Amino acid sequence: MIYQVTSLDHQTIIEISEQQWQKNQQQIQLLLRYLAVPLQEDEQQLWLAVESLNNLAACEAFAFLSGKLVEPVVIGQYALKQLLQNLQGTPQPLALHENTLATDYAASIQLTEDHVAVDPNEPLILLFNQLLEQGLQLTASDIHLEPLAQHLQIRFRIDGVLQKQQTLPLSIGQRLNARLKLLARLDINELRLPQDGRFRFQTTFGETLDIRLSSLPTQYGEKIVLRLQHNTPVFTDFSALGMTEQQAKSFTQALLQPQGLILVTGPTGSGKSLTLYSGLHFLNQETRHILTAEDPIELQLDGIIQTQINPVIGLTFATLLRSFLRQDPDVIMVGEIRDQETAEIALRAAQTGHLVLSTLHTNTAIGAVSRLQQLGITQHELENSLLLVIAQRLVRKCVPATQSDSSPRYRGRIGIFQLLHYQQNQFITDYPSLFDAAKQKLQQKITTLTEIERVLGKEEHTNGDL
Repeated sequence: MIYQVTSLDHQTIIEISEQQWQKNQQQIQLLLRYLAVPLQEDEQQLWLAVESLNNLAACEAFAFLSGKLVEPVVIGQYALKQLLQNLQGTPQPLALHENTLATDYAASIQLTEDHVAVDPNEPLILLFNQLLEQGLQLTASDIHLEPLAQHLQIRFRIDGVLQKQQTLPLSIGQRLNARLKLLARLDINELRLPQDGRFRFQTTFGETLDIRLSSLPTQYGEKIVLRLQHNTPVFTDFSALGMTEQQAKSFTQALLQPQGLILVTGPTGSGKSLTLYSGLHFLNQETRHILTAEDPIELQLDGIIQTQINPVIGLTFATLLRSFLRQDPDVIMVGEIRDQETAEIALRAAQTGHLVLSTLHTNTAIGAVSRLQQLGITQHELENSLLLVIAQRLVRKCVPATQSDSSPRYRGRIGIFQLLHYQQNQFITDYPSLFDAAKQKLQQKITTLTEIERVLGKEEHTNGDL
């Protein structure tokens, strides 16, 4: 096998044999004409990669030329373009050997340091580009480069679940790590301490990807995790996030208040940032002055003043919040309330004519109230300023099953929400628990019980607590 292509369901990996790859190269003009690529064939059938099932002309043409039954395999526009490009320019895109990489490695590093355009056909650059573009194609949130005893394991986190992609020799992994660290302006000679950095990557299709890099020393070498910050669309229709009609109405009503505090809670990767950004997008008007303090800035919003904290120089959430109050804001977004000082300033801002949005790392909506009290906020202050608490998780959406499916297939994720607001001298939630909120998605056949239990835990439906 010299090439792998992943279909849109993110589950199916199709392998193209060397013989089929060479045959495809010999008829590349035909493939470009019909925008289709044969993946494999037997005596009676040919499997054909296409962008969509609408490409009937390709299916008919290859059925006529081969005399076989054509089975279309939908892989999407991005994957098809990448496949055709590799067929045109790279006979063996994944057959990267150590001796080939060794000769080109020094040159690629020097070019990178001098900020000169590198040769896209250099084997190390090819591997690097394919790795990131595959992550983009599969909408991976993270890429894990993990050194093990015998090889480097590469895994993608897709829709919240880690999936193994491929393995590489450890020596190639070390060179790839060095290139990534150079791009992130890190010390490539420091292998004993963790390092964090960031860089931007432009794909062959012109999309710019912001990437955060984290390195960690391990017993077999340096482990690197790349966080891919996709250009995720924000929504003003909150039902697109997964909220019920009543939840979307409650969120909208809270956002329209002139002052108060709105909190979004949940663990890392539960979609809190997208909910906050969607709220800011809803509020973004010329008549409002909106300031944000973030760590990091994940999405850039036109018309909103965004600042990234930098604790190294003393630019913390609390420092920015104090400065914001002197900037005549209408709306303030704080990436996270982490300490007592930030909590106190946020509450003071919410009580003095500002709408404040932020996040907390608690599991439930009512848990956010307890957490704020632990940070020194009184019950009276909460009752006077807390407009709404949104607890949320992300569950994978199932796709319609086929007869050949032995287990559920998933594509994309959607939010499940629990809202808490203050009413008649008490805090009221719209659902007893997040699991109860998830039941509606289950009844609508949007997700599965297995997926809900994976995210929330099996005990949730028995004891009502998270």
